[in-house]
Amino acid sequence: MLPALVLLPFVLWDVAVFLLRRRGDPSPARRAELLRHFTDEDLAVGRAQALRRLRLMPWGRLLFYGFFGALLFGGLAARLEVSLLELVGHWAAALPLFVVGLLLAWSLATLPLEAYAELVMERQAGLSTTTATTFVVDQVKGLVVGAVLACLLAFPVVGLVRWLSTLWPLPAAAAIVLITAFATWLSPWIIAPLFNRFWPLEDEALAGRLRELIERAGLRVGQVLVTDASRRSTTLNAYFTGLGSSRRVVLFDTLVQACEPDEVLSTVAHELGHWKHHHIAKLFALQTLGVLTGLALLKWLLDTPEARALFGVPAPNSLALLALLPFLGALAARLSGPLLAALSRRFERQADRVALELTRNPQAFVQLEQRLVRRAKADLLVPVSLHRLYGSHPLPEERIRAAEQVAGTFPDRQM
Repeated sequence: MLPALVLLPFVLWDVAVFLLRRRGDPSPARRAELLRHFTDEDLAVGRAQALRRLRLMPWGRLLFYGFFGALLFGGLAARLEVSLLELVGHWAAALPLFVVGLLLAWSLATLPLEAYAELVMERQAGLSTTTATTFVVDQVKGLVVGAVLACLLAFPVVGLVRWLSTLWPLPAAAAIVLITAFATWLSPWIIAPLFNRFWPLEDEALAGRLRELIERAGLRVGQVLVTDASRRSTTLNAYFTGLGSSRRVVLFDTLVQACEPDEVLSTVAHELGHWKHHHIAKLFALQTLGVLTGLALLKWLLDTPEARALFGVPAPNSLALLALLPFLGALAARLSGPLLAALSRRFERQADRVALELTRNPQAFVQLEQRLVRRAKADLLVPVSLHRLYGSHPLPEERIRAAEQVAGTFPDRQM
């Protein structure tokens, strides 16, 4: 009964979110504003796609609660630990088996939903180009990479809990942050090439304009590369990746193929805006604070026998805490989501402003926003109240309105 009471507020919130998403935004005023830049068909297509995706949401949430409920409240994680310790005899040898077992079980549990979403729903909508072979290979590679990273993060946490009974959260947080930073630095060279091919931008004229844009922004970036995103998706995007010497700009081949050069420049300029405002560093600092806070709360929970008994963790240094961590992290994300979403929208607005200032081309910015919405079949009628809680980007009409306002400061440019 107690586990149900703990989870009830989250379940009720999931139901409320589901109902809000299904209802959409019926406001005539908002529809009228959207129709200034989009068509009735755009609104209908996005709404229909959102409703199709929404059909999977209840099953995904039931799977989440059922999986972790069985592991923690049902005691499966504790029993798995006992079995592994009997098999190998030492926690350090049991830990990677425990981590791989959890990841493999979760991957198998979620495989049907993910396969249906990617290979059926998204393909029918024209949003996915992933083949069954690519999907399976990606799943295997993702499991291997995830297991390696999870073990690298789990060893210092469990080890420090065992060696430092009271002061372990601080060094554990430091270890997690350092390992995460190292993985971010290494990713463009080792991890990303496992999933995609990368090559220099072949359009010399566009590459030259991008280099000029980067120089005008006052930033130093190693390379401008293109990746074969079209093997999996029709999505249009570009991103910055890496740290220090591994930093680079990556363009989706779909972006280069489908967009006008000015739109590509606007996309990259937006990413430059994130770097110019140090958003990556700020998010990293926030992540560090979140990790430290989360581990301190975890220590309090592990030091409370009643809480440990509730979550099925036999002892503070039990390997079962590795099942508890992602579960509590997911619940914490539901609570902290509105704050993080508001911060993300603030960062996106700043990056949009930099993009407009660097390119001095609000028309290309608006055309790009329209193209992104149509290509992604995005739901333009998501409820504003729900968007304020979990929307990571400003609404499309807000971004277009901001571009129109900025256009007045560029007398040489006309909308």
